[in-house]
Amino acid sequence: MIAQGFLWAGMALLWVGGVGLLRMRNPYDRLQTAGVGDIGGAALMLVGVLLDMGFWETSGVPLLLMLFLLFTGPLATHSIAKGAFVRGERPKE
Repeated sequence: MIAQGFLWAGMALLWVGGVGLLRMRNPYDRLQTAGVGDIGGAALMLVGVLLDMGFWETSGVPLLLMLFLLFTGPLATHSIAKGAFVRGERPKE
């Protein structure tokens, strides 16, 4: 029951992040919505999988995936933002 709550919350955050990508016009705003939706949604879904299947049956793979996403998500967001800045897109004040 608790695991399904985490899965549904993760799916909701991923859905909100996807809608934010479609609605936002500025690349920096898109990165904000995508970053929150992607990291938060994927982490909640992986916690739900870990709680549902158990740590020993999955051998901790969801935990490793969560750590990988938590380290690589901000790096990808930073490189996309730097590419947009170099291309000439300036943040709006």
